[in-house]
Amino acid sequence: MIARPIASNIRALTLVVSIAFLVCSLATGYWTLVAADGLSADAFNPRLIASTIDRPRGKILDATGRELASSRRTPQGYQRVYADRSLAHVTGYASFKYGASGAEGAYAQSLIGQDPADPLGRMRARYLDERAEPASVHLAIDPATQQAAVQALAGRRGAIIVIEPRTGLVLASVSSPNYEPGQVADPAQQDTAWQQLTTNADRPLVNRATQGLYPPGSTFKIVTGAAALENGLDPRQKIRVDDPFRADASWGQYAVRSSVQAHGDFDMSLAYQRSENIYFAKIGLQLGGAKLVEYAGRFGIGVTPKCDLPAARGQVSSTGSIDRPTLVADTSFGQGELLVSPLQMALVTAVIANNGVMPTPHYATKVVDAQGGVLRVIEPGPVGQVIQPQTAQALRQFLVDAVQAPGAFAFAAKIPGVNVAGKTGTAENPRGAPHGWFVGFAPAENPSAVVAVVLENTPKGGEDAAPLGGAVLRAAIARR
Repeated sequence: MIARPIASNIRALTLVVSIAFLVCSLATGYWTLVAADGLSADAFNPRLIASTIDRPRGKILDATGRELASSRRTPQGYQRVYADRSLAHVTGYASFKYGASGAEGAYAQSLIGQDPADPLGRMRARYLDERAEPASVHLAIDPATQQAAVQALAGRRGAIIVIEPRTGLVLASVSSPNYEPGQVADPAQQDTAWQQLTTNADRPLVNRATQGLYPPGSTFKIVTGAAALENGLDPRQKIRVDDPFRADASWGQYAVRSSVQAHGDFDMSLAYQRSENIYFAKIGLQLGGAKLVEYAGRFGIGVTPKCDLPAARGQVSSTGSIDRPTLVADTSFGQGELLVSPLQMALVTAVIANNGVMPTPHYATKVVDAQGGVLRVIEPGPVGQVIQPQTAQALRQFLVDAVQAPGAFAFAAKIPGVNVAGKTGTAENPRGAPHGWFVGFAPAENPSAVVAVVLENTPKGGEDAAPLGGAVLRAAIARR
Protein backbone atom coordinates (compact mmCIF):
# COMPACT_ATOMS: atom_id res chain seq x y z
CA MET A 1 0.00 0.00 0.00
CA ILE A 2 1.34 3.46 -1.03
CA ALA A 3 1.44 6.07 1.67
CA ARG A 4 -0.88 9.03 1.14
CA PRO A 5 1.90 11.67 0.76
CA ILE A 6 3.69 9.51 -1.80
CA ALA A 7 0.44 8.97 -3.77
CA SER A 8 -0.20 12.70 -3.80
CA ASN A 9 3.30 13.35 -5.11
CA ILE A 10 2.84 10.77 -7.88
CA ARG A 11 -0.47 12.33 -8.92
CA ALA A 12 1.11 15.79 -8.97
CA LEU A 13 4.06 14.52 -11.00
CA THR A 14 1.72 12.78 -13.45
CA LEU A 15 -0.26 16.00 -13.87
CA VAL A 16 2.90 18.03 -14.52
CA VAL A 17 4.17 15.50 -17.09
CA SER A 18 0.76 15.44 -18.81
CA ILE A 19 0.62 19.24 -19.01
CA ALA A 20 4.18 19.37 -20.33
CA PHE A 21 3.33 16.75 -22.96
CA LEU A 22 0.24 18.70 -23.97
CA VAL A 23 2.21 21.95 -24.29
CA CYS A 24 4.89 20.24 -26.37
CA SER A 25 2.24 18.68 -28.59
CA LEU A 26 0.50 22.00 -29.10
CA ALA A 27 3.79 23.74 -29.79
CA THR A 28 4.80 21.06 -32.28
CA GLY A 29 1.44 21.32 -33.97
CA TYR A 30 1.70 25.10 -34.10
CA TRP A 31 5.18 25.20 -35.60
CA THR A 32 4.38 22.39 -38.04
CA LEU A 33 0.90 23.36 -39.17
CA VAL A 34 0.32 27.01 -38.35
CA ALA A 35 3.67 28.76 -38.39
CA ALA A 36 5.46 26.62 -40.95
CA ASP A 37 4.49 28.85 -43.86
CA GLY A 38 5.62 31.94 -41.99
CA LEU A 39 8.95 30.37 -41.12
CA SER A 40 9.43 29.20 -44.68
CA ALA A 41 8.69 32.67 -45.99
CA ASP A 42 11.09 34.40 -43.61
CA ALA A 43 13.72 36.00 -45.82
CA PHE A 44 16.30 35.54 -43.07
CA ASN A 45 15.63 31.81 -42.71
CA PRO A 46 19.03 30.32 -43.66
CA ARG A 47 17.28 27.33 -45.26
CA LEU A 48 15.94 29.55 -48.04
CA ILE A 49 19.42 30.78 -48.95
CA ALA A 50 21.27 27.53 -48.22
CA SER A 51 18.95 25.60 -50.53
CA THR A 52 20.28 27.58 -53.49
CA ILE A 53 24.01 27.19 -52.92
CA ASP A 54 24.13 24.12 -55.16
CA ARG A 55 21.63 25.37 -57.74
CA PRO A 56 20.58 28.74 -59.17
CA ARG A 57 17.90 30.94 -57.68
CA GLY A 58 15.19 32.22 -59.99
CA LYS A 59 15.73 35.39 -61.98
CA ILE A 60 14.39 38.85 -61.26
CA LEU A 61 13.46 40.75 -64.42
CA ASP A 62 12.19 44.22 -65.30
CA ALA A 63 9.13 45.07 -67.41
CA THR A 64 11.01 44.43 -70.67
CA GLY A 65 12.39 41.07 -69.57
CA ARG A 66 15.89 42.38 -68.84
CA GLU A 67 17.61 40.30 -66.16
CA LEU A 68 18.22 42.32 -63.01
CA ALA A 69 19.29 39.44 -60.79
CA SER A 70 20.57 36.02 -61.81
CA SER A 71 22.84 33.27 -60.51
CA ARG A 72 26.42 32.53 -61.54
CA ARG A 73 28.17 29.24 -60.85
CA THR A 74 31.42 29.49 -58.89
CA PRO A 75 33.69 26.85 -57.33
CA GLN A 76 31.96 27.57 -54.00
CA GLY A 77 28.46 27.23 -55.43
CA TYR A 78 25.96 29.55 -57.03
CA GLN A 79 26.27 33.27 -56.34
CA ARG A 80 23.91 36.12 -57.18
CA VAL A 81 24.79 38.68 -59.83
CA TYR A 82 23.03 42.06 -60.12
CA ALA A 83 22.87 44.02 -63.36
CA ASP A 84 21.78 47.49 -62.21
CA ARG A 85 23.16 49.13 -59.07
CA SER A 86 20.49 51.86 -59.24
CA LEU A 87 17.97 49.11 -58.39
CA ALA A 88 19.95 47.75 -55.44
CA HIS A 89 17.14 48.59 -53.00
CA VAL A 90 14.54 47.01 -55.30
CA THR A 91 16.23 43.72 -56.16
CA GLY A 92 17.91 43.63 -52.76
CA TYR A 93 20.58 41.02 -52.02
CA ALA A 94 20.63 37.31 -51.19
CA SER A 95 23.43 36.34 -48.81
CA PHE A 96 23.87 33.03 -47.01
CA LYS A 97 25.20 34.88 -43.99
CA TYR A 98 23.13 38.09 -43.96
CA GLY A 99 19.81 36.90 -45.38
CA ALA A 100 17.88 38.64 -48.13
CA SER A 101 16.29 42.02 -48.77
CA GLY A 102 14.17 43.74 -51.41
CA ALA A 103 12.54 41.47 -53.97
CA GLU A 104 15.07 38.75 -53.08
CA GLY A 105 13.51 38.63 -49.62
CA ALA A 106 9.88 39.39 -50.49
CA TYR A 107 9.76 36.65 -53.13
CA ALA A 108 12.31 34.28 -51.58
CA GLN A 109 10.01 31.25 -51.76
CA SER A 110 9.24 31.80 -55.43
CA LEU A 111 12.91 32.17 -56.27
CA ILE A 112 13.75 28.73 -54.80
CA GLY A 113 10.81 26.93 -56.40
CA GLN A 114 8.36 27.01 -53.50
CA ASP A 115 5.91 29.67 -54.63
CA PRO A 116 2.76 30.05 -52.48
CA ALA A 117 0.68 29.42 -55.62
CA ASP A 118 2.15 25.89 -55.80
CA PRO A 119 1.26 24.26 -52.44
CA LEU A 120 1.92 20.73 -53.78
CA GLY A 121 5.42 21.70 -54.80
CA ARG A 122 6.05 23.24 -51.39
CA MET A 123 4.90 20.07 -49.62
CA ARG A 124 7.07 17.89 -51.84
CA ALA A 125 10.08 20.08 -51.08
CA ARG A 126 9.37 20.11 -47.35
CA TYR A 127 8.60 16.44 -46.78
CA LEU A 128 10.17 14.59 -49.73
CA ASP A 129 13.11 16.91 -50.44
CA GLU A 130 12.00 17.06 -54.09
CA ARG A 131 12.86 20.51 -55.29
CA ALA A 132 10.97 22.17 -58.11
CA GLU A 133 12.73 24.44 -60.56
CA PRO A 134 12.92 28.02 -59.27
CA ALA A 135 10.45 30.57 -60.58
CA SER A 136 11.31 34.02 -61.91
CA VAL A 137 9.85 37.26 -60.62
CA HIS A 138 8.86 39.98 -63.07
CA LEU A 139 8.86 43.60 -61.88
CA ALA A 140 7.01 46.61 -63.31
CA ILE A 141 10.23 48.66 -63.47
CA ASP A 142 10.35 50.51 -66.81
CA PRO A 143 13.99 50.94 -67.91
CA ALA A 144 13.51 54.34 -69.57
CA THR A 145 11.66 55.79 -66.58
CA GLN A 146 14.20 54.27 -64.19
CA GLN A 147 17.08 55.76 -66.16
CA ALA A 148 15.39 59.18 -66.20
CA ALA A 149 15.01 59.02 -62.42
CA VAL A 150 18.65 58.00 -61.99
CA GLN A 151 19.82 60.87 -64.19
CA ALA A 152 17.53 63.33 -62.40
CA LEU A 153 18.71 62.38 -58.91
CA ALA A 154 22.31 62.32 -60.15
CA GLY A 155 23.68 60.74 -56.99
CA ARG A 156 22.28 63.37 -54.62
CA ARG A 157 20.89 62.08 -51.35
CA GLY A 158 17.19 61.45 -51.64
CA ALA A 159 14.72 59.35 -53.58
CA ILE A 160 12.42 59.31 -56.60
CA ILE A 161 9.52 56.90 -57.04
CA VAL A 162 7.06 56.65 -59.93
CA ILE A 163 3.79 54.70 -59.80
CA GLU A 164 0.81 54.13 -62.04
CA PRO A 165 -2.11 55.86 -60.29
CA ARG A 166 -4.73 53.25 -61.20
CA THR A 167 -2.79 50.04 -60.62
CA GLY A 168 -0.15 51.04 -58.07
CA LEU A 169 2.60 49.52 -60.22
CA VAL A 170 6.02 50.91 -59.34
CA LEU A 171 7.58 52.03 -62.62
CA ALA A 172 10.79 53.50 -61.19
CA SER A 173 12.39 53.55 -57.77
CA VAL A 174 15.70 55.23 -56.98
CA SER A 175 17.29 55.70 -53.56
CA SER A 176 20.60 57.42 -53.01
CA PRO A 177 23.11 56.66 -51.64
CA ASN A 178 22.89 53.07 -52.80
CA TYR A 179 25.28 50.10 -52.60
CA GLU A 180 26.62 47.19 -54.61
CA PRO A 181 24.38 44.18 -53.75
CA GLY A 182 26.77 41.75 -55.42
CA GLN A 183 29.35 42.44 -52.74
CA VAL A 184 26.90 41.45 -49.99
CA ALA A 185 26.09 38.26 -51.90
CA ASP A 186 29.76 37.34 -52.49
CA PRO A 187 31.15 35.17 -49.65
CA ALA A 188 34.62 36.60 -50.28
CA GLN A 189 33.46 40.21 -49.83
CA GLN A 190 30.32 40.03 -47.73
CA ASP A 191 31.85 40.59 -44.28
CA THR A 192 33.80 43.68 -45.34
CA ALA A 193 30.87 45.02 -47.35
CA TRP A 194 28.43 44.44 -44.50
CA GLN A 195 30.67 46.15 -41.96
CA GLN A 196 31.06 49.19 -44.21
CA LEU A 197 27.36 49.43 -45.04
CA THR A 198 26.04 49.01 -41.51
CA THR A 199 28.43 51.57 -40.03
CA ASN A 200 27.93 54.19 -42.75
CA ALA A 201 26.16 57.24 -41.30
CA ASP A 202 24.38 57.80 -44.63
CA ARG A 203 22.54 54.46 -44.15
CA PRO A 204 22.88 53.22 -47.75
CA LEU A 205 20.96 50.01 -46.98
CA VAL A 206 17.76 52.00 -46.33
CA ASN A 207 15.44 52.23 -49.31
CA ARG A 208 14.66 55.93 -49.02
CA ALA A 209 11.85 55.61 -51.58
CA THR A 210 9.77 53.36 -49.31
CA GLN A 211 11.47 53.49 -45.91
CA GLY A 212 12.92 56.99 -45.66
CA LEU A 213 10.82 59.23 -43.39
CA TYR A 214 10.76 62.99 -43.86
CA PRO A 215 8.56 65.96 -42.96
CA PRO A 216 6.40 66.44 -46.09
CA GLY A 217 6.35 70.23 -46.09
CA SER A 218 3.81 71.83 -48.40
CA THR A 219 3.06 68.59 -50.27
CA PHE A 220 0.83 67.76 -47.26
CA LYS A 221 -1.44 70.67 -48.26
CA ILE A 222 -3.11 68.16 -50.59
CA VAL A 223 -4.46 66.39 -47.52
CA THR A 224 -5.47 69.62 -45.75
CA GLY A 225 -7.25 70.87 -48.86
CA ALA A 226 -9.15 67.60 -49.29
CA ALA A 227 -10.29 67.68 -45.66
CA ALA A 228 -11.44 71.29 -45.99
CA LEU A 229 -13.38 70.70 -49.21
CA GLU A 230 -15.18 67.66 -47.78
CA ASN A 231 -16.10 69.58 -44.63
CA GLY A 232 -17.85 72.51 -46.24
CA LEU A 233 -15.15 75.01 -47.21
CA ASP A 234 -16.00 77.01 -50.34
CA PRO A 235 -12.73 77.04 -52.33
CA ARG A 236 -13.71 80.41 -53.83
CA GLN A 237 -13.94 82.00 -50.38
CA LYS A 238 -11.29 84.65 -49.83
CA ILE A 239 -9.24 84.19 -46.68
CA ARG A 240 -7.11 87.03 -45.43
CA VAL A 241 -3.39 86.44 -45.16
CA ASP A 242 -1.10 88.75 -43.21
CA ASP A 243 2.47 87.77 -42.44
CA PRO A 244 3.28 86.79 -39.70
CA PHE A 245 0.13 85.11 -38.38
CA ARG A 246 -0.67 84.46 -34.70
CA ALA A 247 -4.19 83.39 -33.80
CA ASP A 248 -3.97 84.91 -30.32
CA ALA A 249 -1.57 85.90 -27.56
CA SER A 250 -1.42 82.34 -26.20
CA TRP A 251 0.80 81.43 -29.16
CA GLY A 252 3.64 83.44 -27.59
CA GLN A 253 6.61 83.67 -29.94
CA TYR A 254 5.23 81.08 -32.37
CA ALA A 255 3.91 82.44 -35.67
CA VAL A 256 3.09 81.02 -39.11
CA ARG A 257 5.16 82.68 -41.79
CA SER A 258 4.29 83.33 -45.42
CA SER A 259 7.02 82.34 -47.87
CA VAL A 260 6.40 85.58 -49.80
CA GLN A 261 5.58 87.80 -46.79
CA ALA A 262 2.06 88.06 -48.18
CA HIS A 263 -0.64 90.56 -47.25
CA GLY A 264 -3.84 89.92 -49.16
CA ASP A 265 -6.83 87.73 -49.86
CA PHE A 266 -6.34 84.17 -51.11
CA ASP A 267 -8.76 81.60 -52.46
CA MET A 268 -7.76 77.93 -52.57
CA SER A 269 -6.41 77.96 -56.12
CA LEU A 270 -4.11 80.92 -55.46
CA ALA A 271 -3.05 79.38 -52.14
CA TYR A 272 -1.85 76.26 -53.98
CA GLN A 273 -0.13 78.31 -56.66
CA ARG A 274 1.82 80.37 -54.11
CA SER A 275 1.99 77.60 -51.49
CA GLU A 276 0.61 79.98 -48.88
CA ASN A 277 1.22 78.57 -45.39
CA ILE A 278 -1.03 81.03 -43.56
CA TYR A 279 -4.04 80.14 -45.74
CA PHE A 280 -3.67 76.44 -44.96
CA ALA A 281 -2.97 77.09 -41.28
CA LYS A 282 -6.22 79.04 -41.03
CA ILE A 283 -8.34 76.39 -42.73
CA GLY A 284 -6.62 73.73 -40.62
CA LEU A 285 -7.60 75.60 -37.46
CA GLN A 286 -11.19 75.70 -38.74
CA LEU A 287 -11.10 71.93 -39.24
CA GLY A 288 -9.43 71.12 -35.92
CA GLY A 289 -6.86 68.51 -35.01
CA ALA A 290 -9.25 65.55 -35.00
CA LYS A 291 -10.28 66.12 -38.63
CA LEU A 292 -6.68 66.51 -39.73
CA VAL A 293 -5.82 63.22 -38.05
CA GLU A 294 -8.84 61.55 -39.67
CA TYR A 295 -7.94 62.67 -43.19
CA ALA A 296 -4.25 61.98 -42.77
CA GLY A 297 -5.25 58.43 -41.81
CA ARG A 298 -7.54 58.15 -44.82
CA PHE A 299 -4.60 59.04 -47.04
CA GLY A 300 -2.47 56.39 -45.33
CA ILE A 301 -0.26 58.61 -43.21
CA GLY A 302 0.48 56.83 -39.95
CA VAL A 303 -0.41 53.48 -41.57
CA THR A 304 2.11 51.06 -43.07
CA PRO A 305 1.56 50.87 -46.85
CA LYS A 306 0.55 47.42 -48.07
CA CYS A 307 3.51 47.15 -50.41
CA ASP A 308 5.22 43.92 -51.46
CA LEU A 309 8.59 45.42 -50.47
CA PRO A 310 9.23 46.72 -46.95
CA ALA A 311 7.76 50.17 -46.34
CA ALA A 312 7.84 52.50 -43.35
CA ARG A 313 4.71 53.66 -41.53
CA GLY A 314 5.40 57.33 -40.86
CA GLN A 315 3.35 59.38 -38.40
CA VAL A 316 0.88 62.22 -38.02
CA SER A 317 2.42 63.17 -34.70
CA SER A 318 4.53 61.56 -32.02
CA THR A 319 1.38 60.67 -30.05
CA GLY A 320 -1.01 60.09 -32.95
CA SER A 321 -3.13 63.11 -32.01
CA ILE A 322 -2.96 66.83 -32.77
CA ASP A 323 -3.98 68.34 -29.47
CA ARG A 324 -2.91 72.00 -29.43
CA PRO A 325 -3.61 74.91 -31.80
CA THR A 326 0.01 75.59 -32.73
CA LEU A 327 0.48 71.94 -33.71
CA VAL A 328 -2.75 72.08 -35.74
CA ALA A 329 -1.44 75.12 -37.60
CA ASP A 330 1.99 73.59 -38.16
CA THR A 331 0.56 70.26 -39.35
CA SER A 332 -1.83 71.95 -41.76
CA PHE A 333 1.01 73.13 -43.98
CA GLY A 334 3.10 69.99 -43.60
CA GLN A 335 5.34 70.62 -40.60
CA GLY A 336 4.61 69.83 -36.96
CA GLU A 337 5.56 66.24 -36.19
CA LEU A 338 4.58 64.74 -39.55
CA LEU A 339 6.81 62.06 -41.07
CA VAL A 340 6.15 60.42 -44.44
CA SER A 341 7.97 58.40 -47.06
CA PRO A 342 8.15 59.29 -50.77
CA LEU A 343 5.98 56.22 -51.41
CA GLN A 344 3.29 57.56 -49.08
CA MET A 345 3.30 60.95 -50.79
CA ALA A 346 3.11 59.25 -54.19
CA LEU A 347 0.02 57.42 -52.94
CA VAL A 348 -1.50 60.66 -51.60
CA THR A 349 -0.99 62.20 -55.04
CA ALA A 350 -2.34 59.10 -56.78
CA VAL A 351 -5.63 59.56 -54.91
CA ILE A 352 -6.08 62.93 -56.65
CA ALA A 353 -5.04 61.48 -60.03
CA ASN A 354 -7.34 58.47 -59.62
CA ASN A 355 -10.64 60.20 -58.76
CA GLY A 356 -10.29 59.68 -55.03
CA VAL A 357 -9.24 56.01 -55.08
CA MET A 358 -5.92 54.92 -53.58
CA PRO A 359 -4.12 52.06 -55.36
CA THR A 360 -2.10 49.36 -53.61
CA PRO A 361 1.58 49.81 -54.48
CA HIS A 362 3.51 46.82 -55.77
CA TYR A 363 6.82 46.26 -57.52
CA ALA A 364 6.18 42.79 -58.97
CA THR A 365 3.65 41.96 -61.68
CA LYS A 366 3.86 38.16 -61.90
CA VAL A 367 5.71 35.00 -60.95
CA VAL A 368 6.59 32.67 -63.82
CA ASP A 369 7.66 29.03 -63.57
CA ALA A 370 10.67 27.45 -65.28
CA GLN A 371 8.59 26.51 -68.31
CA GLY A 372 7.29 30.05 -68.80
CA GLY A 373 3.87 29.43 -67.30
CA VAL A 374 2.41 32.11 -65.06
CA LEU A 375 2.14 30.79 -61.51
CA ARG A 376 0.38 33.91 -60.29
CA VAL A 377 -0.39 37.44 -61.36
CA ILE A 378 0.19 40.13 -58.73
CA GLU A 379 -2.76 42.52 -58.84
CA PRO A 380 -3.65 43.56 -55.30
CA GLY A 381 -6.41 45.97 -56.34
CA PRO A 382 -7.20 49.34 -54.76
CA VAL A 383 -6.94 50.23 -51.09
CA GLY A 384 -10.29 51.98 -51.38
CA GLN A 385 -12.14 55.24 -51.95
CA VAL A 386 -10.35 57.85 -49.86
CA ILE A 387 -12.22 61.01 -50.89
CA GLN A 388 -15.17 61.77 -53.13
CA PRO A 389 -14.51 61.96 -56.90
CA GLN A 390 -15.64 65.60 -57.02
CA THR A 391 -13.13 66.48 -54.30
CA ALA A 392 -10.33 64.84 -56.27
CA GLN A 393 -11.43 66.63 -59.45
CA ALA A 394 -11.36 70.02 -57.73
CA LEU A 395 -7.92 69.36 -56.28
CA ARG A 396 -6.67 68.12 -59.64
CA GLN A 397 -7.42 71.52 -61.15
CA PHE A 398 -5.76 73.33 -58.26
CA LEU A 399 -2.63 71.21 -58.73
CA VAL A 400 -2.63 71.97 -62.46
CA ASP A 401 -2.82 75.67 -61.57
CA ALA A 402 0.09 75.16 -59.14
CA VAL A 403 2.26 74.19 -62.13
CA GLN A 404 0.72 75.95 -65.11
CA ALA A 405 -0.55 79.31 -63.78
CA PRO A 406 1.60 82.47 -64.11
CA GLY A 407 3.82 82.84 -61.07
CA ALA A 408 3.05 79.32 -59.81
CA PHE A 409 5.77 77.91 -57.57
CA ALA A 410 5.90 74.51 -59.34
CA PHE A 411 6.37 76.01 -62.82
CA ALA A 412 9.70 74.17 -63.26
CA ALA A 413 7.81 70.87 -63.60
CA LYS A 414 6.16 71.93 -66.87
CA ILE A 415 6.30 69.62 -69.89
CA PRO A 416 5.71 71.25 -73.30
CA GLY A 417 2.33 70.24 -74.69
CA VAL A 418 1.31 68.35 -71.54
CA ASN A 419 -0.75 69.50 -68.57
CA VAL A 420 1.17 68.61 -65.42
CA ALA A 421 -0.42 68.70 -61.96
CA GLY A 422 1.88 69.05 -58.99
CA LYS A 423 2.90 70.52 -55.67
CA THR A 424 6.27 71.56 -54.32
CA GLY A 425 7.43 71.54 -50.74
CA THR A 426 10.33 72.80 -48.65
CA ALA A 427 10.28 70.92 -45.38
CA GLU A 428 12.03 72.17 -42.28
CA ASN A 429 14.38 69.52 -40.98
CA PRO A 430 15.19 69.43 -37.25
CA ARG A 431 18.51 67.74 -38.03
CA GLY A 432 19.85 70.17 -40.62
CA ALA A 433 19.06 72.00 -43.84
CA PRO A 434 15.50 71.65 -45.26
CA HIS A 435 14.41 68.90 -47.64
CA GLY A 436 13.00 69.73 -51.08
CA TRP A 437 9.89 67.96 -52.40
CA PHE A 438 7.86 67.65 -55.56
CA VAL A 439 4.84 65.43 -56.13
CA GLY A 440 2.82 65.41 -59.33
CA PHE A 441 1.17 63.52 -62.15
CA ALA A 442 0.62 63.72 -65.90
CA PRO A 443 -1.17 64.05 -68.22
CA ALA A 444 -3.58 65.82 -65.88
CA GLU A 445 -6.66 64.89 -67.96
CA ASN A 446 -5.84 61.16 -67.99
CA PRO A 447 -2.96 60.49 -65.60
CA SER A 448 -0.68 57.57 -66.38
CA ALA A 449 2.17 58.34 -63.97
CA VAL A 450 2.63 59.83 -60.50
CA VAL A 451 6.02 60.94 -59.21
CA ALA A 452 7.34 61.80 -55.77
CA VAL A 453 10.76 63.41 -55.42
CA VAL A 454 12.60 64.24 -52.20
CA LEU A 455 16.02 65.85 -52.12
CA GLU A 456 17.71 65.87 -48.75
CA ASN A 457 19.13 69.13 -47.43
CA THR A 458 18.16 71.37 -50.33
CA PRO A 459 16.46 74.66 -49.48
CA LYS A 460 14.13 75.14 -52.44
CA GLY A 461 11.69 72.43 -53.47
CA GLY A 462 10.30 74.48 -56.37
CA GLU A 463 13.65 75.23 -57.91
CA ASP A 464 15.45 71.99 -57.08
CA ALA A 465 12.91 69.15 -56.94
CA ALA A 466 10.21 70.29 -59.40
CA PRO A 467 12.37 70.14 -62.55
CA LEU A 468 13.42 66.60 -61.61
CA GLY A 469 9.78 65.60 -61.27
CA GLY A 470 8.95 67.07 -64.66
CA ALA A 471 11.84 65.28 -66.36
CA VAL A 472 10.88 61.93 -64.88
CA LEU A 473 7.19 62.38 -65.70
CA ARG A 474 8.12 63.13 -69.31
CA ALA A 475 9.89 59.77 -69.57
CA ALA A 476 7.12 57.92 -67.76
CA ILE A 477 4.26 59.15 -69.94
CA ALA A 478 6.29 58.47 -73.11
CA ARG A 479 6.54 54.76 -72.35
CA ARG A 480 3.17 54.02 -74.01
